[in-house]
Amino acid sequence: MTNHSARTPHLVSRMKLRSSLFSLGMGCALALLAGCASGGSGEETFPSPDYSYLPPLNLNVSQVDVSNQVQPDSDALSSHSPTNPADALALMGRQRLHAMGASGTARFTITKAEMSKAPHHALSGSYTVQLNLNDTASHHHGFITAHVQRTIDAPGKLGLEHNLHTLNTQLMDDMNVELEYQVRSHLASWLTDATGTPLNAATIQSQELSSTDLSGTPPAAPQPPASTVVTGATATADRAVGNTASTAGSWQKPADTETGQAPSAGRIHSPQPHMLTLPQ
Repeated sequence: MTNHSARTPHLVSRMKLRSSLFSLGMGCALALLAGCASGGSGEETFPSPDYSYLPPLNLNVSQVDVSNQVQPDSDALSSHSPTNPADALALMGRQRLHAMGASGTARFTITKAEMSKAPHHALSGSYTVQLNLNDTASHHHGFITAHVQRTIDAPGKLGLEHNLHTLNTQLMDDMNVELEYQVRSHLASWLTDATGTPLNAATIQSQELSSTDLSGTPPAAPQPPASTVVTGATATADRAVGNTASTAGSWQKPADTETGQAPSAGRIHSPQPHMLTLPQ
């Protein structure tokens, strides 16, 4: 006859052990899920672009229009970038180009904003913008194109979004430099100061180093005829030539009629031969 009362404690112990193991497994699973959830909230975040801290390019126009002519490409990497390149270029145009004039229009156009994969685990980007200035009231027109391109290493451990953000940041740094260089080099006549006054290099005056007037007020320069436009370089060159001519005229003497040479100051001439006789 089997003694069932002796086996009961062992059965109860096994059931308690299984219950404990199940509770422990559920606890681990819940902890793992909680860890995954907290890890998802700690993904890398990227700062929004801002170019308002850079020097503004004040233009002698009444309005600035920004447009995007980039065609969306489903195979391009631009759509995976935390900041869309075309949006960053448009923001740069709005924050850096300021309308300070009474008439005219500046059209800032984005024509290229591409990102693509390059060999050897690299990423490549190419941005192009155009700036067209038009003032029909003064028959004034201007046009520049700014283009930049760059290739960077893209290690897989950093993630695609991180690498695209790095590429976009470097390309935008390059574009800010290139745009300002093109504007200052080829559209200088359109630039104004913060009050809207056109910047004109020809209005800068200088003071002669030989002047004894230390008041800081430069001497008034003779005005050219109304039909003549004199640049700063031309005015300086003309002044140097005039000083040389006046200085040369102050020391040159008429040439000697016999020798053809100009006598020096204080020179004593000997009498002609046979003009002197010995005393008797």
